[in-house]
Amino acid sequence: MEELKPVEIEVNISKIIRAKRWIVLRMLSKIQDFPKFMPNVVSCKIVETKEEGAVTEWNVMFDEIPIHWIEEDTYDLANFTLSFKATEGDLEAFEGKWILKQNPHGTEVQVWVRVVIGIPGIEQMVATRIHSTLKRNFQKMLDSLESRIISARYASFKRGGRKDILGFGIIGHPYNLGHLMRYLKLLKPDFHAPSREFLSKVYEMVPSYKMYDIGEFKSITGKRTRGCFIISTFVPDMVLLGVDKVFQKVVEACKVAEANEIGIVSLGGFTSIVGEKFGKQISESVNVPVTTGNTFTVAMAVKGIERSCELMEINLSDATVAIIGGTGDIGSACARIFCDRAKKVIVTGRTPENLKWIQLQLQRIGKAEVGISLDNNQVAAEADVVVAAASSTNSIVDINRIKSGAVVCDIGYPKNISYLEHTRNDILIFSGGLTEMPQELNLGFDIGLPSQKTMYGCFAEAIILDLEDRYESFSFGKGNITGENVQAIYEWGLKHGFKLAPFYWGSRLTTEREIRDILKNKKVSRPASSDVIS
Repeated sequence: MEELKPVEIEVNISKIIRAKRWIVLRMLSKIQDFPKFMPNVVSCKIVETKEEGAVTEWNVMFDEIPIHWIEEDTYDLANFTLSFKATEGDLEAFEGKWILKQNPHGTEVQVWVRVVIGIPGIEQMVATRIHSTLKRNFQKMLDSLESRIISARYASFKRGGRKDILGFGIIGHPYNLGHLMRYLKLLKPDFHAPSREFLSKVYEMVPSYKMYDIGEFKSITGKRTRGCFIISTFVPDMVLLGVDKVFQKVVEACKVAEANEIGIVSLGGFTSIVGEKFGKQISESVNVPVTTGNTFTVAMAVKGIERSCELMEINLSDATVAIIGGTGDIGSACARIFCDRAKKVIVTGRTPENLKWIQLQLQRIGKAEVGISLDNNQVAAEADVVVAAASSTNSIVDINRIKSGAVVCDIGYPKNISYLEHTRNDILIFSGGLTEMPQELNLGFDIGLPSQKTMYGCFAEAIILDLEDRYESFSFGKGNITGENVQAIYEWGLKHGFKLAPFYWGSRLTTEREIRDILKNKKVSRPASSDVIS
């Protein structure tokens, strides 16, 4: 019988880490700390210390394979190289090197490993699988090393010990598959669209990534900062498939911000829903401060409603305000604010229990009459002001049921009222929660806004907090937005040149002349449906 030759398995991987070589080297030399931050290292201890190295003992779990060995480590500090070679253990041969090379973006960490399993007749059959396992687990070790360095960096930053972490990160995503398709066609005009199911699944496999660097943003105070736009690779329909999966996407995007040494991150669109639901878990999973941006969104929505009511001659103190989606973070905050300003507030939602809870809360804190309903259309027929705060990919209200002369603030994401095609000329509909910035901002991606000076309030919140050096989770969780914080972020925004955006009906600017025409139509229009909530 022919003797089987041993199978040598080699792994070569590398990763660029934004840190100086000596920092990475110091981290690698503290092998006794590896089990603290490398999940696949069960235990590691120094058996003997030598002049230029050490003898160490390892127990590692590569996937479900436990491996034990003792190795000799050699440190070539002058050349930033660490070599290791097993002297005994489960493997016939196990040796490798960690090589640290200078890189314009930090340190390129190269890992070379050679393994011989040494089990005749078996290693030949499992070599390919073992190679994949080794590669995946050494990549995991590199990722863990980077995370450890970043965690130490942000811990120092939060203590006030680092000044190089600054700037804002904006996390966004395509608002539907059609939006994603338009972007793909920009990259390749003759791109032929595959099925929606195929595109969705392939896009789900793409890791979150930095789309665009914002080299400079300047406040009207003269203060300058920087930032970046990060794509979280999902579309809202994926939220319906599993919020947990989107949570991982958001954490992944925050890690991209950390790798770019960003001071604060804002969650845009449906990512803010994850921030509301998993606020505590996100803060435990990432180092960078994260804000949902909902407080400044509410500030801009309230200011927009106040201004539109003036133009439409609606006295808020005598008005009925309907909050569609009023049990969410933004909707409930708007409800709390208008409970002190309107005659009646009606909140809609999908579950009776949540509605009853919000009704009791509002009745305790405000002077307005408070109603609740499961019927969006019935409420829209009664209200003088409709705040559409539900985040939904489907239509949430029949536009023909809205009361004549009403103001409609479409604050949800995606906007699903202000972009509807219709013939109503007796109601004022505008995209709410938008701000006009002190300068144009190109994010390198169509985010569904009509002007580069116009920005979603949730995105702008991170910029404002960064300019104010407030690196904190200003908006987090659900139901934590206060009137005091809404006023504070509004005033900080004004200080730096952020003000209420002009009224847009979809992508088209609504002029004051058009608003005057709407007002005239209101006065001659017949009343809307008389279905009301008692």
